[in-house]
Amino acid sequence: MHTEPIVIDRVTGPVVVDVSVWKNTVLVAGIPQQGRRGVVQLPAVGGGWLRAKLKQANLFDPYPIIEVDGVKHRTGPETPYPLRLLGLLPFLLIIGGALLGGLIALPCIAANRAIARSDRSTAAKAFLMILVLAAGVLGYLCAAGIYWYAAGQPE
Repeated sequence: MHTEPIVIDRVTGPVVVDVSVWKNTVLVAGIPQQGRRGVVQLPAVGGGWLRAKLKQANLFDPYPIIEVDGVKHRTGPETPYPLRLLGLLPFLLIIGGALLGGLIALPCIAANRAIARSDRSTAAKAFLMILVLAAGVLGYLCAAGIYWYAAGQPE
């Protein structure tokens, strides 16, 4: 999913971030920019390059931040705190379910972050995040039940 274009001083065009689960790509005027480990070179006005850092603001925020010349630029709108908390509720599966809970919680957290970045209303996002949490809990209970049933069977 692409973020809204942002204008950064001294950069030749609008900056857009293609946000995905595995890798974020920075595009300037529609052209992907090369970088490693969150550091990207952006084309500067008048020639040359500007060094930019792409990093996650915090664990609760689904949008990354671009820092150019010490100035931080948000790549998306501010996410309401209730949605941030709903998005991370699947972490409780990790606490309660150890490895099995973690295997189920991580896709749920990724889905919730994608929902938080969508163009839906806040109420729709909250409802979908609750559905993802319910599906994660149901999936954990089913997987745990299958494991316990299989572990209790004599050989």
